Amino acid sequence: MSLALKRFLLKTCVCVWQLLRGCIALVLVAGLCYCIFLVVASPDTSDSEESVSAQPICGRLSGKTIVVPRNYVVFWAEYEGASVWDKNSIHNKKGCDAELVSLPLVMTWPQLQPAKQSEYFRDGLKFDGLEVVMAPIKVKAFALRTRLDALLGYAQGENIEAPTYVEDPGLYFVERKDRTFPDVLNGYYWKEEGGKVKAVFECLGNKGGQGYYNCRGEFVLNELDVLVKVGFTPEKLNDWNHIESSVKEFVLSSVGK
Repeated sequence: MSLALKRFLLKTCVCVWQLLRGCIALVLVAGLCYCIFLVVASPDTSDSEESVSAQPICGRLSGKTIVVPRNYVVFWAEYEGASVWDKNSIHNKKGCDAELVSLPLVMTWPQLQPAKQSEYFRDGLKFDGLEVVMAPIKVKAFALRTRLDALLGYAQGENIEAPTYVEDPGLYFVERKDRTFPDVLNGYYWKEEGGKVKAVFECLGNKGGQGYYNCRGEFVLNELDVLVKVGFTPEKLNDWNHIESSVKEFVLSSVGK
C-alpha cells in the first residue's frame, strides 16, 4: 500500500471519528435540554405532596368524628369494609364520613406529642412512649370482666389464687404462667370499682422470671363508646391513672366540633 493511500485512510478515519464525537455530543446536549425542559415545564408536585402528608387523619368512631394529625398515626388508619390486607380495600370509603375500625397512634410520654416513628419501629416492645389504638365497641353489653376472665383462665375453669391489691396505682394483681412458654410468668392487673372492671392489663414476662418487658392496658372510653388499648413499658404502670386520664383528654380533644 502506498504512502498516499495510507494518509488518505488515516484522514478518513479521523474525520469519521470526529463526526461520531459530534453526533454523540449533540445527542447528550439534546438529552440535557430535554431534562431541563421537564424540570421547568412539569408541574411542581412538592407542594401538593407536602400538603397531602400534612393532612390530618379523619374518620368516625361510634358515630363521632375524630381528627388527629397524620404524624401521630403509625401504620395506617383502617376503615370499615375489606381488610387492609385485601386488595379490595382500595374501594373502602375513607375520610371524615367513613367509619373507622382501628386508629393506631404513637406518642411521647408524658408530653403526648407525636413520637418519632423510626424510634418506635427500632425499639419495638421497649418503645419508651405510648402506643394507643382506638376501636369502636360493636358488641352489646361489652364488659372488660369477660376480657379479664379470659386472660386469667376463668373461661377454661382454671383455679386462680386470690389477687393482691397494689395500693399505688390501685390495681389488683396476679401472676400466671404464659400459655405458650410455661417458664415465663406474666403479670395481670386490673382496676375494679363497685364490682365493675374498669381497666385490664397484661404485662409480658422475661424468661427466667426477671420482671416484665411490656404492658398492654385496655379501658373503655364511655363518652365515645370506644375501646382504647395502650402499650407502654412496665415502669409506667404506677403512672397508669395519669396515663389513662391524659389519653382520655387527648382523644376527646380530637373529636370534631
